[in-house]
Amino acid sequence: MKKIIFLIASIYYLNISAYGQEWIRIYGQGLNATVWDVKEDYDRGFDIAGMVNNYTYAWLIKTDINGNMLWNQRFGTGDYMIVAENVEKTNDGGYILCGTTVKYGSYDAYLLKLNACAEVEWCNVLETPDNPDDMGIKVKQTPEGDYVMLCGYFVTEPFSNISLFKFNSSGNLIWHQFYPMDNMDYNDEPYDLLTDDDGYMIVTDRYFPDPGTTSPGILRHHFIKTDTAGIQNWELVYGANDYYYGAPWAVKKSSSGNYYAAGNHFYSNGNGSPAFVKVLHNGTQSYNKDILSDVTWGGLSSIDFLQDSLLVMVGGWYSDLNTKHDAFFKTDTLGNLRTLKEIEWTTNSYEAAYKTIDDKFIAVGNDATNATWKIVAVKVNSNLDYDSLYTQPFIYDSLCPHAIVSDTVDPDCENVYVDIEEPFAKPETTKLKVFPNPASDKVTVEMPKYLVLSNTTSKIPSTTVYHQWKSVMLEVYDIAGNRLMEKEINKAETLVELDVSGWGKGMYAFRLVYQKQEVGNAKVVVQ
Repeated sequence: MKKIIFLIASIYYLNISAYGQEWIRIYGQGLNATVWDVKEDYDRGFDIAGMVNNYTYAWLIKTDINGNMLWNQRFGTGDYMIVAENVEKTNDGGYILCGTTVKYGSYDAYLLKLNACAEVEWCNVLETPDNPDDMGIKVKQTPEGDYVMLCGYFVTEPFSNISLFKFNSSGNLIWHQFYPMDNMDYNDEPYDLLTDDDGYMIVTDRYFPDPGTTSPGILRHHFIKTDTAGIQNWELVYGANDYYYGAPWAVKKSSSGNYYAAGNHFYSNGNGSPAFVKVLHNGTQSYNKDILSDVTWGGLSSIDFLQDSLLVMVGGWYSDLNTKHDAFFKTDTLGNLRTLKEIEWTTNSYEAAYKTIDDKFIAVGNDATNATWKIVAVKVNSNLDYDSLYTQPFIYDSLCPHAIVSDTVDPDCENVYVDIEEPFAKPETTKLKVFPNPASDKVTVEMPKYLVLSNTTSKIPSTTVYHQWKSVMLEVYDIAGNRLMEKEINKAETLVELDVSGWGKGMYAFRLVYQKQEVGNAKVVVQ
């Protein structure tokens, strides 16, 4: 691995600000760079994630509180596409990134863990050779320290565009969960993921038909609320019964437990507006609001609260008379507009935004005014005016014992999971097997490679596939239903031998139980 040290002169042209005291920053000028996410760091600086050099490197930028670049890390070799679509701070002061790579020939999701010095700790790739369109969208750290990643386009049979993957803190895959669509729906597009103490909120758009019509339907907001195992509690296709169309791109939960999703609302005449919808904590559709009227198009890439009574949509845009405007909006929670501020214009849009610890907002977007793509970042205060620059000194990256040097690093993802679809393509890998059958003195119990838990109570059932577990319970019943034995089986015990010589002749039912649900069964005759 060759380390590339960027000199001060190089950093200067990577990070150009020509706007005086206005908080506007440009990154990657002339380097064909684009951005997907931004977060505030513990030291009041900012973490910006995207790509550079025409999708051949994932890019992580660290800035100070004024947006001046401190260091940047490129991940990749330059020989294949790799993009960072999401960055989050971790409980240990490090970073977790997810995105998409084509290192193995098709689009695959990856998950990359860095320590507080931005050095690679581990890297996972979720490869499905028969599915060319896998994507990593969002990753969140759970309260217990694990990681949940929202992905798209993983499972083809039964067809599903939405998947959750849960990893432990060491990067080992614990389970994956997918949400199949019924035959009236298609083309789920995942956008955002929230973590709660009681589970996860997934936001997508979904084509869903109007009442009384058939597929393909119209694009609508789609919400899935799950428990901590990814099992669906409720699902809502917003506007399915009242002809409301649009797409959600970001979601936020209020202190009362309700959900506000920002995106756009579009009409049958082809026009649209930046808008948000409200969904109650139990999955009931509440109300929606267009932020602007009499515009031809528009959208919102983020949403947040000020004092839980004002909504701020940072990263919005709208068009009138074929002219695009980038703007931030402040409304009350009913959507009544309080403030509209136009900001630095981009040829594309502001992709992500973040509310700082002191109730300010930073947004990042993409611009190609001079032919090649560059990253634009703006920061505003709670009045939506450009923020003032800080003059007092701050200490950055204090959790790293040495100065962080800008590198180009091959993440060398050693953990490549190629068996995501195996439980469905090879159902025998999920079965409990007992042999010989019939038996006389001993039997061998072969444990499943995966444990599959299915939930069929909701409109669209969900299935959780466990790759890791501590132990399961093996139960044996005689033909009268009496439990003959119960034995705890650890994950490492793939083959278990049982002495059946003392059992009476007859048929016996073997049952494997995990989380109070049967995950395997078999019948054996003892003679």
